Amino acid sequence: MYADPNNPDADTIAAQQQDPSKKQFAQEICQLDEKIMRALQVPVPEGLAEKLILRQTLASHQVQKRKTRVHLALAASVAIVGGLMLNFMQFSSAYNNLGDYALAHVYHEQGSFANNATSLVTLASLNQKMATFDGNFSQALGKLLFADYCRFDGMKSLHLVYQGKTSPVTVFIVPKNEQLSFSPDFNDKKLFGSSLEFTHSNIIVVADKNESLELWQQKISETVSWLI
Repeated sequence: MYADPNNPDADTIAAQQQDPSKKQFAQEICQLDEKIMRALQVPVPEGLAEKLILRQTLASHQVQKRKTRVHLALAASVAIVGGLMLNFMQFSSAYNNLGDYALAHVYHEQGSFANNATSLVTLASLNQKMATFDGNFSQALGKLLFADYCRFDGMKSLHLVYQGKTSPVTVFIVPKNEQLSFSPDFNDKKLFGSSLEFTHSNIIVVADKNESLELWQQKISETVSWLI
């Protein structure tokens, strides 16, 4: 898992299935790997270092209590990111369906994406990542602000953020997994979402009340294709 978190071999996967603590450890390593990659891709806000050092100090006490936690000899900057990840890694085991997990994931990333951002991900770049899931988009669904891999309950998935009418629209491409039951429609007081089921993957859309999920579902169904 240390050498290549995104490509565990068959023995590693089998060990995770047999031992929940190993599975959680693998999820934490993958989440840490993803967060480090994300942290290196964005500008550092003013005063971030002081805030991270404080967060790390508070989190280090909890780390010492975990007997199963392996003490990592990482650089100080990596350890800081690891402290930030502690809270995020806890919610993966609290949900057993796609909808609840998707909402938790979106709320965790809230504030990371601005609906009026000027950055734009090209269709070619998106399809390079979609190739991992044997999928392809024939045309853009809208203005794509962000596209990168993420961990969805420990599964390597694709996290897309589009410009919406009033706030960002999040789309997840998630491999099918028996541990998370399918949620065709879901919502809370602020967000609502829907899931499209395909042969080997599910595509989940999460947006605010001003978006038409039916329109997003239609655009996805008309533009996505699969090799298998």
